[in-house]
Amino acid sequence: MKCYAVTMDKRSYRQTRRAEASEATRARILEAARANLERGPVGALKVDEVAREAGVARSTVYLLFGSRAGLFDALGRYLRDEAGFEALIAASRLPDALDNLRASQRAAVAMYARLPDLARGLFTLATIDPDGVAAVAAIEDGRRPGMQHLARALATQGYLRDDVTIDEAIDLLTVITSFQSFDELFTGSGRSAEVTADRLIALAERAVCRPGA
Repeated sequence: MKCYAVTMDKRSYRQTRRAEASEATRARILEAARANLERGPVGALKVDEVAREAGVARSTVYLLFGSRAGLFDALGRYLRDEAGFEALIAASRLPDALDNLRASQRAAVAMYARLPDLARGLFTLATIDPDGVAAVAAIEDGRRPGMQHLARALATQGYLRDDVTIDEAIDLLTVITSFQSFDELFTGSGRSAEVTADRLIALAERAVCRPGA
């Protein structure tokens, strides 16, 4: 019985070490993919180059991520979480719809402002590379459903303008909270993250909320 327990302990130890090694390799590949993209989006994220920079075989990339699209998806989620996605989720759970709108927009701007060039590269690449769509989908995951929930909450709590329908509010909020709207102010106009958030919040409130809300 004692011998069996020792054998199980050794097996568990080996499995733990393998899992840790796999996770470390996965993180190294994602960092290499990130560096690959930061050099420019057009034609970027070549699996051979990522594998070489990560110090692994090309087959290892496919083993861990399944496909090039799978690597894009994992990269999008990795960057999203690194940029502060949890803060955005926490803000979106605020019960007061107007507080929710304001806090969510500030969290989204803070998230984009941490990785603006990389985010822009991913969004640009997604327009010409089918696999790149996976990364954008990971970053955008849940945004439109979130705006649907927010628009309905604004209506239920009496914040929504009388001349704006819920469907219109969803469309307006989806556009205002997009990376493209952020980038137009932050990069295009050279505004700070704080001013960018202020302007987008003001735009959202004027577009969908009752005056004086």
